[in-house]
Amino acid sequence: MKIAVVLGLLGTLCIAAAPLGTATELKGLRSLAASQGEHLWPGFGTAPFGFLILEKDREVLICRPSAPPAFKADGVDPATGCPRFIGPRGKLPEAMLAAMPLFGPPSTIVMGPSPTDEERLPRWRSTVLHEHMHQWQSELPGYYDRTKALDLADGDESGMWMLEFPFPYADPAVAASYSHAAAKLVAAVEARGTPAFNGRLAEYLSARGKFATAAGERNWRYLDFELWQEGVARWTEIALSRRSADPAMAADADRHEQKMLDMLRTPNLPEHQRVIVYAYGMAEALLLDACGPQWRAAYPAQLGLSALFDAAAARCAAMRA
Repeated sequence: MKIAVVLGLLGTLCIAAAPLGTATELKGLRSLAASQGEHLWPGFGTAPFGFLILEKDREVLICRPSAPPAFKADGVDPATGCPRFIGPRGKLPEAMLAAMPLFGPPSTIVMGPSPTDEERLPRWRSTVLHEHMHQWQSELPGYYDRTKALDLADGDESGMWMLEFPFPYADPAVAASYSHAAAKLVAAVEARGTPAFNGRLAEYLSARGKFATAAGERNWRYLDFELWQEGVARWTEIALSRRSADPAMAADADRHEQKMLDMLRTPNLPEHQRVIVYAYGMAEALLLDACGPQWRAAYPAQLGLSALFDAAAARCAAMRA
């Protein structure tokens, strides 16, 4: 179960925060997940969505049915309507925003209070949705056993292999193949909705295959898993933010998507290393979605995006026939 610790750490965001309005913010995000998340991922709105709020002198656990012995029941949280528990302040940093099985499964989103300035608040909200995607992923049937079967941990039971896997980021041939694939990926994303899309998609998939070959089978198995996990979580947070009634969240989603695409436009694998999975996987999800939403129904049974592209490309070809 320790793997889920890393699910949260991968998306950790450091934010200066103040306590005002956190539970109300979470109420809104739970509502958005329930009303709009189901349009993207069945079960997203009903997946465990508990929070541990790290305040200055205490910790507040809400939206979990039970709590560890150190926590005492404190009635019902008035904003969310969830059970509320109060516990002593531990050592976790207040700047954390991560999903982890701190009290055992299901994973809990651990966070400091929400920011109070309007500039940072939309990104904080979007990141909470990203972490909820990890909660949803870890509840998929057989997730832990299937992840173990990838045979990538090399004996590590903490889950840190997801962060520390020795992918050959600095290998010149791998870096060159990544740069070529990234350029073709952006070109295909930009061609969505135009007659050129199928050709650009085919060019990208050819470049993707060369990138996989340069990386090697086991290394690609790792990267494809990270694209499935982190890249699609990034796509999900952006897609849900655009479905929000809050114009600031929609604007933030647009800015963040462009930031991800800009990273692909200036590829530097030795410098960016594992961080590429957020931008690369998000852009791949944009291509998959351009060929229809069916990939989302097939997503839970996979731990990579490669198989999904075969079906998506066939659908796009049939649409243009």
